[in-house]
Amino acid sequence: MNAHPLFPPAWFAAGVVTSESAADFARLALASPNRPVRHWLWAAFRDWSEEHERLTPDECRAAYALGEADPDQNLGTAMMCHAVLRKCPTDLRDAARQSDRAAVRRAAGA
Repeated sequence: MNAHPLFPPAWFAAGVVTSESAADFARLALASPNRPVRHWLWAAFRDWSEEHERLTPDECRAAYALGEADPDQNLGTAMMCHAVLRKCPTDLRDAARQSDRAAVRRAAGA
């Protein structure tokens, strides 16, 4: 898979972005150079999430893992919380209750 200026390969592997959606967001980003990269990452994540009204357990785990691995702590935490709040599997909710991120623990009802 080719490197992309906005999206890490894990985002493609998880199905959160496709070549087409990444290209669309790249065009939007070029038209608004003052917006940070995390703005476009969050927009793409929300776009994907809204298209999947109900996340499968695997999609929920993938979204949570992307957030957990994201180097931007704020973006990653928001993604993790979003996944937890989407009726995620019990094992993921249990893991979220043990997170080192207070917001994630609160989202999981810890």
